[in-house]
Amino acid sequence: MRWKSKVCSLIALWQLSLPQEVFATSFEVGFYNYPPMMIEEDRSGIYQDIFNAISKLTDDTFNVSYYPYPRVGLMFNQARLDIEPGVYPGWVKDQKIPGLFSVPFGRVVDVMVFAPGKAFPVKKPEDLRGKSVGMVRGYSYPDLQLLIDGGRIDRRDALNENQLLKMLWAKRFDQILISKAVAQYNFLKMPEYRLFEVGDEFNHYDVSMRVNPKLEAWLPKLDEAILQLKNSGEIERIYAKYGVHL
Repeated sequence: MRWKSKVCSLIALWQLSLPQEVFATSFEVGFYNYPPMMIEEDRSGIYQDIFNAISKLTDDTFNVSYYPYPRVGLMFNQARLDIEPGVYPGWVKDQKIPGLFSVPFGRVVDVMVFAPGKAFPVKKPEDLRGKSVGMVRGYSYPDLQLLIDGGRIDRRDALNENQLLKMLWAKRFDQILISKAVAQYNFLKMPEYRLFEVGDEFNHYDVSMRVNPKLEAWLPKLDEAILQLKNSGEIERIYAKYGVHL
């Protein structure tokens, strides 16, 4: 029986030598309130539904906690979070821990939205010269910055997307720059907003799951699940549930 004991000991040593992440089944995920992607009120939203679908395929557990937006990035950089959803690699390339990225699962698209009867083509930043444009405070639009700094675009800030849409409805300005998904979700919730006119796409980004580098061994499993959900049309159905069309 001595040889069996040696085999068991060797197996145990081999398992201990493997990265701990191979056996991990529970991950800490950072959310912030950003409907329809992440809805803190009832802990729902597009990203929550996607994690639920991934969990069914992988048997992994995703422990979602909500934090203020700046804190999510800070906690990821401190390795206190395993996953941050909906991130474009270019947004975090200069962070302390840029992270690893899954295959893309969705898109973030910024569009111009106009008050009724006020739409006009916006093909390049200069097309907004002389206009007052509503934007969310703290959001950066590098393509517009020179025009804003030079006073050729009058930037009008709102605290968040909901306030931005309310200000457009109140005719505080005639156009805003906003996430297409957020606009579509609010059109679903607020019928009067359907009178707004959605204009040209301004920017778009393919977004992924930002994963802590210690989970590199688990990443192919995540990629496989995301691809399966994309190929089956499940991710598209999740977005459509919230009025969003990719």
